[in-house]
Amino acid sequence: MSSSQQNPEQRQRYGCLTALMLVVGVILLIPGVLCAILNAKMGAGAGGDPITMFVMMVALGGLGLIVFAITRK
Repeated sequence: MSSSQQNPEQRQRYGCLTALMLVVGVILLIPGVLCAILNAKMGAGAGGDPITMFVMMVALGGLGLIVFAITRK
């Protein structure tokens, strides 16, 4: 049986890669959380800065990486 015909239960899950993805995802998530906290403190109009939007997109990518690391099989 070739590797492309294996059942999903037989595929090996790489623990180091999952841990690395989780760590990188958390690192990417931290600046976005801090930006969200600062925007909440400064008021509703403070979120229009392009750098803030970029940081929030990076944080969204970190969240996606965490979700992918947890749910991949």
